[in-house]
Amino acid sequence: MKKYRCDDCGSTSPVCVTDGAYWAEARRHRNIAHAGLIPDGERAIDVPVARLWDVPRGQAIASVILFLVLVGAVLAR
Repeated sequence: MKKYRCDDCGSTSPVCVTDGAYWAEARRHRNIAHAGLIPDGERAIDVPVARLWDVPRGQAIASVILFLVLVGAVLAR
């Protein structure tokens, strides 16, 4: 996931989930703000994706305990 950033005019796009969306945003911005020219200050900003091991330890432990309690309740029926 990326964001398109133009430092020349100070604009940043919303998050682009695919490369195609990123390039479409870059093309749209170039056409609207720079008459189709490529500005010197354009760049891609990588947006970090949350991963499973980024969850805080206490929250992960609480989630596992809750899951085990739910499984135990289902099996107890």
